[in-house]
Amino acid sequence: MKTQKSIPTTKVERSAKFVKTGIQIGGNYIKHYSKKLFNPEMDREQLNEDNATDIYKSLSELKGSALKIAQMLSMDKNILPKSYVDKFTQSQYNAPPLSGPLIVRTFTKNFGKTPENIFNSFNLSSSNAASIGQVHQAMLNGKKLAIKIQYPGVGDSISSDLKLVKPFAFRLLGMSERELNIYIKEVEERLLEETDYELEVKRSIEFSEACKNLDHVVFPKYYPELSGKRIITMDWIDGLHLKEFLQTNPSQELRNKIGQALWDFYNFQQHG
Repeated sequence: MKTQKSIPTTKVERSAKFVKTGIQIGGNYIKHYSKKLFNPEMDREQLNEDNATDIYKSLSELKGSALKIAQMLSMDKNILPKSYVDKFTQSQYNAPPLSGPLIVRTFTKNFGKTPENIFNSFNLSSSNAASIGQVHQAMLNGKKLAIKIQYPGVGDSISSDLKLVKPFAFRLLGMSERELNIYIKEVEERLLEETDYELEVKRSIEFSEACKNLDHVVFPKYYPELSGKRIITMDWIDGLHLKEFLQTNPSQELRNKIGQALWDFYNFQQHG
């Protein structure tokens, strides 16, 4: 069973979380160099593993823009040591979920109703939880739906979170301060777009309509009337994360088919 959690919401709470993590990382370095006195040939693999674990734990509890940075970093395999990439990759589809009362409060704030008063059934336990939101399963008129709920306060904390993350990013990325400022600014702009769920629904409908004739590519139907600033409702589509799919040992024919579908999809976005 997944542990339901609340998240630090005030600037003081979020700052304290980073201070605690910084102390833990400092302890990791002391431990590493103490061992290195007795074994000069020892590499940094365990140090990287310990630091990656502590940083990811902190970011996953903060969620929002803090965790989104980990997600973005994990997508470029050449930026970080393998220990960090392996740990941060979890942020793409796995993070600690929110508590039931916070979910109900988000619905009440957006619709003036609880999820039980909107859907025939609603599962308060999330199916997936990531950086800025989590997904729940619901039923309405015999149709299975995916309900994406944004974490409270994500949009309001973006700027302050990125300032807190900056010292970690500076150490991890090895960029100059000027380069890092440009990178952080770009992240902030993209995050502000991602927290606009009404814009996401609009773009998703346009995107799925434009790509509807691509072979082997399926899009969910979106429901603007059941969506809002912090909630998106769409059809539920069963599937596996690519990493989990590959663990099923699919045939080469199926691998080729999926690879071709992915190529057609991305190529269409560039030239369609």
